[in-house]
Amino acid sequence: MKFPDDPYAPAASLARSAAMPARITAAAPPRRRWRSAITDLHRWFGLFAALWLFGIALSGSLIAFDHELDGWLNPDLFATSGEGPLAPLLADAQARAGAGRIQYVVKTTDESGLVTMGIENGRGERSELFYDSGSGKLNGMRDADRNGLDARAFMPTVYRLHYSFLGGETLQIFLGLVALGWAITQLLALAIAFTSSARWRDSFRVRAGARGHKRNFDLHRALALWLYPVTLVLAVSGVYLNLPDPFTAAVGSVAQTDGRFDPPAATAPDVRLSMAAAAARFDAIAAPHKVTSFSLNADAGLYRARMRDARDISDNGQRIVWISAQDGRIVSDRHETQGPAGDQFIAWQFPLHSGRALGLPGRMLISFTGLVICTSIVTGLLIWWKKRQQRRRVHRA
Repeated sequence: MKFPDDPYAPAASLARSAAMPARITAAAPPRRRWRSAITDLHRWFGLFAALWLFGIALSGSLIAFDHELDGWLNPDLFATSGEGPLAPLLADAQARAGAGRIQYVVKTTDESGLVTMGIENGRGERSELFYDSGSGKLNGMRDADRNGLDARAFMPTVYRLHYSFLGGETLQIFLGLVALGWAITQLLALAIAFTSSARWRDSFRVRAGARGHKRNFDLHRALALWLYPVTLVLAVSGVYLNLPDPFTAAVGSVAQTDGRFDPPAATAPDVRLSMAAAAARFDAIAAPHKVTSFSLNADAGLYRARMRDARDISDNGQRIVWISAQDGRIVSDRHETQGPAGDQFIAWQFPLHSGRALGLPGRMLISFTGLVICTSIVTGLLIWWKKRQQRRRVHRA
């Protein structure tokens, strides 16, 4: 089966095009000229972004199961014996921080009792501590900023690779722009994905018996179309996760928002409420649901917590509560999914990007899509290389 108007035509077709009189090509209908322009944009953006998108997609397919993979690589850190009190663990972590402080506390949403804390020692060095709250035991700790391929550092490195290619804020911004370009080119690519309205189903198929160039072209197009809604969501949400402020401002320009994603105004910079007291306060506020994480913003004089709630669309907890670090009074209590349309749209970005909005099937879909994107990039590069060789032969003829 031959698809009409194949944009990656074999050498014979390229030769015919090259021999075509200039007056004929100049008189090409506007639709064909637009199609050619979009094809060129798709090709050149793909070449520019191939390395970045391949790294993002491959790392994303892994971090869809980051907790499970990290636990498999480091079973000693993730050993648990059930839930226990938090206060002794906080005291131990603060003692290890010395002149520094505890930066955050994360509790698993299941009944395992694993508690993870991040500490800073006052000299800019950060560590991640893993506790079995049931036994009160420190399972172990690791450097929170070290990159590497060993078991301890592998998953944190993959995570940083996903959003910044290990390049800090500068590359994080750059990858946000790559995601924006990817979203735009995906929208435009629909114009070249369907070569014939009468035979649109052919674009979703891989021709039986196709080999080499034809098979690469079919895989490149069909895989992209089958997962098009997922990859478009990943691109758009990727813009938000890397460029949250510009994205939120853009959403606010077309849909109503009420600033629920902005932190509340600072109170006083002094901290009188201990981490243990703040934890107990948050537990009381969240009951009967669980607190999944909390942290201290010492400069603002505020504690912030994420809590599970019946309204959640993600298991990380979407009720956000801020309390004063002086007296524990509630400064702000909002749920991410509640509010105007613009805020609800923003609230869906992370649950969709991570797949958590659909639970385990959603995470499996995101992981699979990452591998499909890698396949599309490889087939796209093979198509480009084949066409480049064909054009060289045509020009030498």
